[in-house]
Amino acid sequence: MVERLEAVRGQDRAVALLARYLESGKVPPGLLFFGEEGIGKEKAADAFAAALLCRARGPGGACGACPDCRLLAAGSHPNLLRVVPENRNILIDDIRRLQEELALKAFSDRPRVALVVPADRMTVQAANALLKTLEEPPPATHLVLVSHRLSQLPPTIVSRCQKVPFSPLPAEVVAEILRGLPGARAHPADAIRAAAACAAGSPGRALEALDEAGGEREAWLRLLAKPDAAAISRTASGWKGSAETAPLIAVPLSLLRDLALLSSGAEAAIMNGDLRELLRPVAARKSPGGWTRALRELLGMSRMPPQAQKPLMLEAFLFGLHGKE
Repeated sequence: MVERLEAVRGQDRAVALLARYLESGKVPPGLLFFGEEGIGKEKAADAFAAALLCRARGPGGACGACPDCRLLAAGSHPNLLRVVPENRNILIDDIRRLQEELALKAFSDRPRVALVVPADRMTVQAANALLKTLEEPPPATHLVLVSHRLSQLPPTIVSRCQKVPFSPLPAEVVAEILRGLPGARAHPADAIRAAAACAAGSPGRALEALDEAGGEREAWLRLLAKPDAAAISRTASGWKGSAETAPLIAVPLSLLRDLALLSSGAEAAIMNGDLRELLRPVAARKSPGGWTRALRELLGMSRMPPQAQKPLMLEAFLFGLHGKE
């Protein structure tokens, strides 16, 4: 399958910018797609690369039918290069292999496109090596870097690229995208809405949260209802080694939001409607302000960058929750 720019959902500004580059024929040699993880950057990078390589590009992107598009669909286009981490990081040897490929004569008259995904996983040595290629790119070559965490890229790399920002999507768009995915269709509408609302605008995170939720909502509700040292420790230990806690935190965020709404009388607005009867007695244990403060505290934790202390922070939050108003 060949990705098309028109299929990138909720990123109108980014897609419009990429379309202007294509229409003008002045595509920068270095592009940096940045924004939250799971909001369409990689899909857009694939679609942009396809549009560059396509011989019959239209307003919506690649045609999907020309010889180059057929090579792309088969995963065998010689002018599309991709650098991804084999383990955790992109190493200097990975960048050197890319540079060796780019030093060879192109296989066709189409541009060459190199995707580096995610670029923020490059080691310092790898980034320094790539900098040389960004400063002196080979003719008709475009490097597209995709970054989930712009702050982790060296400023020298960022300054050599034209930045293309991607924004978190509205919750209703995330929910609509989820409903169209085969993996999400088996989930109830309430669960989809809850995952979408707590995914920080990322369909990828929402889908992860949906897949992981299962019986977690009931388990989290028990944790929020009363202190259970063993259960709290088990839950916190499950976060050890997790590089990204946003999917893990989506379920309790949705429950805390509902508890705050129920305690204030706004029952019609809750997301976990199928758990209404279980939520009511728990909501009565705190004031609306108490649940709102708990929601804000956990939301703040979800927005923090990955760090080893998050399991301890979660433990402290849950133990403290039952001693606070």
